[in-house]
Amino acid sequence: MSAARTVTAADLAEIHLALAQFGHVFDNGDADELGEVFTEDVTVENTIGLGYSIPGIGQAAAFTRARRPDTPDHQTLDTVVLVGDDGIVRARSRYIATLVDGRVHGGDYYDIVEPTSAGWRISYRVSVPRHPVLAATELPAEFAEQWRPTAENLARISDD
Repeated sequence: MSAARTVTAADLAEIHLALAQFGHVFDNGDADELGEVFTEDVTVENTIGLGYSIPGIGQAAAFTRARRPDTPDHQTLDTVVLVGDDGIVRARSRYIATLVDGRVHGGDYYDIVEPTSAGWRISYRVSVPRHPVLAATELPAEFAEQWRPTAENLARISDD
């Protein structure tokens, strides 16, 4: 078992916590708490419509503060943590976004997570809708391949 493919149980718990906290922090408009979720140099992207990219936690905080009251609530689920040959730790999660009228959208979060002095944080996130099918900017086919779970890249828990 390659050391590059392992994480500790504590690492996995912190990764899952950071991913789960996104919905609480963003949906509650707690922009000052984004440091519990993201690195300072985070890039957050969304592919709906023409898509957008938010560079840095400062701009992510401004985006959070400007969210409209009808912004969907977000739930993160079915996360798999992957460790690439390059040592990059990726997480792929499904999301459910509940709209104010009760309709539901779903999709995938593709995240890169990194250890920081404060714990694991998301350094890159792209949100890709699945259902209902929405007009969206398509990612290159090879993009998702980095986040495709395989026997080789699923994170294994080390004893450390």
